[in-house]
Amino acid sequence: MSEQKSNKVWKTVALFKTFAEADKERYTLIENHALVKIRRLTNGYKVKIWDPPPKEEKANLKKGDNNKRKSKNKKLREESSV
Repeated sequence: MSEQKSNKVWKTVALFKTFAEADKERYTLIENHALVKIRRLTNGYKVKIWDPPPKEEKANLKKGDNNKRKSKNKKLREESSV
């Protein structure tokens, strides 16, 4: 039951020369995305976004619904009655 934790994959949206421009873009993106970051670069700033991956639905299995075991037990019962 161990889940592998994967790193977040960030998407770069835009590059800006000033922090004020990047901050303005961040406030527009924060409404639609889970996380928004501003990253300082040597020649400006970049705005990055991240959204959580969609959840995978698990198969709806009932407890005790094991067809292999049922068929094996059925064969054993047939052999013992013969």
